[in-house]
Amino acid sequence: MGARWRFDTKLDFGKLGGLVPVVIQHADTREILMVGFMNEEAWQKTLETGRVTLFRRTLGRVWVKGEDDGHYVDATEILIDCDDDSVIVRARPTGNLCGHGYPGCFIHEATPAGA
Repeated sequence: MGARWRFDTKLDFGKLGGLVPVVIQHADTREILMVGFMNEEAWQKTLETGRVTLFRRTLGRVWVKGEDDGHYVDATEILIDCDDDSVIVRARPTGNLCGHGYPGCFIHEATPAGA
């Protein structure tokens, strides 16, 4: 499985009611694949296992990304912003990351008005 991670700073879970936003970015292409949330338990599990673990707001519980479809997401790099309240996880997914079958979740593109 993935590496174990350690930080000298602590995430601030107080600003969004116990959650921090997490941007998952492909380690090789730098494409933004999805945005999710972690509570403190999900954060600790991610650090301990190296496998992205999120807090699923719709389910109301901690959830390992990929536990339902086998498309796990293993962290290669974890970054915390300067306010200690947001995270970027650079990762290599083992399959399509989006639950709708796409490689990533950002599939809709705005068109400039008047174009």
